[in-house]
Amino acid sequence: MEEVGFKKDETPYIVFPCSKCKQYMYVKMTQKTKRCLRCGRHHKVVSIINSGEIIDGITNAVDMVKQKQTEFATKESGSVPEFRAMGDFKSSNKIKFCTVQKKENLDINEDYSADFKRMLSEISNMYKKFPYYLIEIMAEDYNIPETELKILVRNSITNGILNQAERNLYELNAKKFKRFISVLK
Repeated sequence: MEEVGFKKDETPYIVFPCSKCKQYMYVKMTQKTKRCLRCGRHHKVVSIINSGEIIDGITNAVDMVKQKQTEFATKESGSVPEFRAMGDFKSSNKIKFCTVQKKENLDINEDYSADFKRMLSEISNMYKKFPYYLIEIMAEDYNIPETELKILVRNSITNGILNQAERNLYELNAKKFKRFISVLK
């Protein structure tokens, strides 16, 4: 019968520093050359046997490279380097699922069009052409929800009140907007 299981890797590896950039790496003894991933320099295994350490097993070789690289970094910078990015993924066993809560005191029939028209007149008084993010910022000041804002902007573009002047710049159509201003006053 065959044995089922993992066989321990006993392949000899050489852990050595690059002669150009000093970054540590490992190479199998059976390989002829190894290219540095950082600077691209090619190293011949025959010439680096004396300058490196021989380690048995890939896991031990990787651990030795990490250790040597950390030692080199602390010697150069004086502190232990942080190799993680700020936004690394962190797993947690404490996952909390939030249930969807119903918002109370929400009036579905609430009409934001009057506030939107006031907001557009204020923006048009300040700027001839204005970007979409300015509309979003002003909508926050007028307490217009983002979903409602998208609907109002889309409707005002289709009605011709807002014209898209350039890629993300909008301008107010004065002729069509005058009717809405008179309704507000």
